[in-house]
This record gives sequence, structure tokens and C-alpha cells, in this order.
Amino acid sequence: MGDRRCRIRAGGRYTTLAAALLALCLTAACSSGPSQKELALLEEQRQAMVAAEEQVAQKKAEEARLQRKLADKKAQQKSAEQKKADTAENLANTHTE
Repeated sequence: MGDRRCRIRAGGRYTTLAAALLALCLTAACSSGPSQKELALLEEQRQAMVAAEEQVAQKKAEEARLQRKLADKKAQQKSAEQKKADTAENLANTHTE
């Protein structure tokens, strides 16, 4: 008899769970949609996202410009160091002659 009560209780649990899920589904299905406040908040968040994406694009463009400038400066430095080495070599050669 104890087994029978456990089965009945287990069946009751499933029935209760099914009823709760049904109520949840009906409640969610009957909602009227987002409110004006929610829509305004969503639009505000969308605008903030667009602004942030624009700022990211600007920062990436600035980074690319600075990388090019750095590469130019490094090339100038290398050229100046080569010129300095050539000048030092020429001076050393003129003193030995």
C-alpha cells in the first residue's frame, strides 16, 4: 500500500508541474507586448550601441594612422643611423689616408 501512495504522490507532482507550466505559458502568451517605457529604453540602448560602434571605428582609424606615422619615424631613424654610420666610416677613411 505504501508503494501505491508514492505513485499517487509522484503522479500528483507531475500534474502540479504540468499545471504550473500551462499557467506560465498562458500568462506569457497573453502579455500585451513591451510597454512604451521598455521600447524607449530599448531605443536608447540601440542609440548608445551605434554611438559606441562609431567611436570604435574612429579609434581604429586613429590607431592605423598612428601605426603608419610610427613606421615612417622608424624608417627615418634607420636612414639617419645609416647616414651616421656612413659619415663615421668616411671620417675614419679620410684620417687613414
